[in-house]
Amino acid sequence: MRRIFALLALTALFTTGAFAHGGKSHKLMGTVQHVHDNQLTITTTANQEATVTLTDETKYEKEGKPTDRSALVQGARVSVQLDEGDKIAVKVRIGGGGEHQH
Repeated sequence: MRRIFALLALTALFTTGAFAHGGKSHKLMGTVQHVHDNQLTITTTANQEATVTLTDETKYEKEGKPTDRSALVQGARVSVQLDEGDKIAVKVRIGGGGEHQH
């Protein structure tokens, strides 16, 4: 019985890891720290720093409407949909916070 429980626990651990690190796209949520060239750095809701690549194909949305990269400002809350490799931002939903820099 213990072996079965241990096997189930390991299976759950590895399955969760597979979804979190490749194979499936997922999201990062947090606060914008820096936007530089083609890189976006955020502090995640888990208080971790994460950097993703922004491309010409990255889509931006604010208040449910399309916007452009200029809406990404330090302090803004974001939800970032990542590609399957977890490196490239496919879509960035921009929430409140931050101040628009001129």
